[in-house]
Amino acid sequence: MIATLALLALAHQATAVAGVGTEDAEALHAAVHHAQNQSLLWGTYRPNLYFGARTRTPETLLTGLMWHGLGGIEGRPWENIRHTCEQDDKLSGYAWGKHDGRSFGTQEIRDRANNVTIRTEFVKVGGGEHGGDWAVRITGTPTTSEHADVSILFYAGLDGPGDLSVEKGDAFSLIRGKSKSLGGFGLVIREGKDNQPPPLGAFESRMGLPKLDQPDLIQISVPHKDVWRIKDVVQQRIISYAQKVLNDHRTAAGYISLPNLLRLGPTQAGGNVAVFQKALRAPFQIDVAFMSESAREHSGRVDPNDAEGLTGDKLAAALAKAEQSFDERFERTFGLQERGYSESEIKLGKMLLGNMVGSIGYFYGTSIVDRAWEGFVESEPIDYLDVAEPEEDADDEYFSGDKLDVPRPKPQFEGPSALFTDVPSRPFFPRGFFWDSGFHQHLIGEWDNDLSLDITAHWAALIDANGWVAREQILGDEPRSNVPQEFQTQYPHFANPPTLVTSLLRYVERLEAVEAGARRADSSAKTVQDPAFLREFRLRDPAAARAFLESVYPSFKRQYEWFRRTQWGLTTEFGRSAPGGEAYRWRLDDYPRSSEPHPGELHVDLLCWMAVYSKTLAKIADRVGDHDAAKVLLEQHANMLLSLDELHWDSESQTYADLTVDPITGASVHEVHRGYISLLPLALGLVPHDSTKLNAILDMIQNDLATQFGIASLSPLDPLYGKGENYWRGPIWININYLVLQSLYKNYMHRPGPYQSKARSVYDQVREAVISNVHSEYVRTGYVWEQYDAEMGIGRRSHPFTGWTSLVLLMMSEKY
Repeated sequence: MIATLALLALAHQATAVAGVGTEDAEALHAAVHHAQNQSLLWGTYRPNLYFGARTRTPETLLTGLMWHGLGGIEGRPWENIRHTCEQDDKLSGYAWGKHDGRSFGTQEIRDRANNVTIRTEFVKVGGGEHGGDWAVRITGTPTTSEHADVSILFYAGLDGPGDLSVEKGDAFSLIRGKSKSLGGFGLVIREGKDNQPPPLGAFESRMGLPKLDQPDLIQISVPHKDVWRIKDVVQQRIISYAQKVLNDHRTAAGYISLPNLLRLGPTQAGGNVAVFQKALRAPFQIDVAFMSESAREHSGRVDPNDAEGLTGDKLAAALAKAEQSFDERFERTFGLQERGYSESEIKLGKMLLGNMVGSIGYFYGTSIVDRAWEGFVESEPIDYLDVAEPEEDADDEYFSGDKLDVPRPKPQFEGPSALFTDVPSRPFFPRGFFWDSGFHQHLIGEWDNDLSLDITAHWAALIDANGWVAREQILGDEPRSNVPQEFQTQYPHFANPPTLVTSLLRYVERLEAVEAGARRADSSAKTVQDPAFLREFRLRDPAAARAFLESVYPSFKRQYEWFRRTQWGLTTEFGRSAPGGEAYRWRLDDYPRSSEPHPGELHVDLLCWMAVYSKTLAKIADRVGDHDAAKVLLEQHANMLLSLDELHWDSESQTYADLTVDPITGASVHEVHRGYISLLPLALGLVPHDSTKLNAILDMIQNDLATQFGIASLSPLDPLYGKGENYWRGPIWININYLVLQSLYKNYMHRPGPYQSKARSVYDQVREAVISNVHSEYVRTGYVWEQYDAEMGIGRRSHPFTGWTSLVLLMMSEKY
């Protein structure tokens, strides 16, 4: 600790503002690394919960909020405890309306079934050696003029070795604890002075039941690995306690109200989970303050009085200051007010950012991987494994040859591994997805450069020695509980679009802007501990920027080579001529490919992604001094562009298309399905600005794919439009609309050429359509959605989905 404090002192003295160097660069970098970890140690890193905080360490203190209604027994409220984000809860809306990704967030949860709006406001204060202190204010207000009675539960549980104890005072509840990763700590819970319990009948109040004006605070023993299941434990205790009360008061059972029935029951001394419960009539307020002993000015254990600065009026002032700071920084970054957006549209923009960074989570655990196919040379693209038992003769249209030669499934646990990452959707996809995260970093990196790099580094660490990374990270029992068993296993021959490389490209572009003087530093940065300093350190310090790129470059280079090795396509067979020699094959969910799968298929979208990958990796290779590799990568990039035109341009349909093999003639033919894959060459900036192919693609957007709500994923004229699962067969996806818009903006509409005006027209049309529809649906439904109906604009599937749908904020601000 002494060495760490010395480094911090050195950095504090040497660094007055961002950009000022120090003779001892290594010491500065070590101090910043420590300060960065402290800044990000605690957070709302349990995105699957309506509210939950934890550290980004494997064994920690898991905290969370639960509540249920007390309106009537007919609603069976013990079966409807709110805890994990669930679409079946049918809330009117919820999201982090504002969140800065580090130290502040405010969220509104509209629970119409229980007639209450729950608000959680989070703030963090640095200090000490364990991530500092934090607090959350939980308030509830009725959503209608009717009364709203609810039971609020807040818990803190150790999922590893440590100790907990509880203490109740007249005006506080206290949970004390100690663990290896957190040292000593305390949580103080204080109620608002105007809080009131639900009223009781005259007879019930004379029955000798525990008073409702005092909260329950108990300890429960739960296996460390099952602390995340605390809702199930609480639910069972509530049911057991209710049964006991009813049995003890059989003759007066009909007079006992739900607030007196649905309680936690007796405590368990020495339990590793502490639970606070209070029955309340809205409006109400509860403040929870976490305090680290290492952040205290006094020695010894946390005292309830230590919470004075993080509860009551002082907490209100801290929250107001943090919110004002967020609002000002948001406008400086995105300029929506200056651009003339309405208050409602700005609210949408703040929510898109807030729920994106507020949904960042930390995950740790084992994953299930089946490596039976690793190294096996497939004769056809394979997107799934035949899981039939060996004696079963189940057909699989993607297999060919003797089934006895096909590797049998062999799923095994691997890890444990750690991942700090954003998630696409808190109720439906509350875990890491590789290709989603690449899009997410475009927004996160614009807001907080070094937070985005931290996430990218975590993903890079998961790329294995062969260059493969699972496209879906299901780490541990808690994430697995949310995934059907048939989708839990990951396969090392499956590929997902390598979109994280585009986030690296965005980072390099930000570096280039700083180097050219086109991007200014945040003048509010004062010391190494300042968030403004930490957010942009690896933009401002050239040595730190290079060190980051050097740390992730080997992993992404391995992945690039893995794609070239495992997703390679056939370029000279079936009468093909491809001097470029670059071709690839894979599949993307249900997007139409060849009607009859064939080993000779070639897919234009993966070739496009590989072209971007090669060019970006070449830039990074040059920056880290691997100049020979950069030269090879640029040669491969040039060959990919050749192959793109030689193999995939279909002059008859005037579009880029996949290739397959005619089953009768054996000749290579284009498989034309005008839609998102046809747009990828434009969307990734691979088509020259003066090419007639660009004109044809712009015509296709205008005439085939553009709707009044955005670009549809498949042309309505395609025979497979809207058929089957209808995932990528028509609906509007924001990520591809974003790629098209950012490419038109950066590559075509500002560059003089024959199609500049048309590019501008398409850009304006699509941008206005997407922004308007996403905003309208948000106002109408309270949510942003995974996809939007191409014919009606209605939000579809998962919600809230502030994964790549949050890219609408970059469209609004034109931050490409």
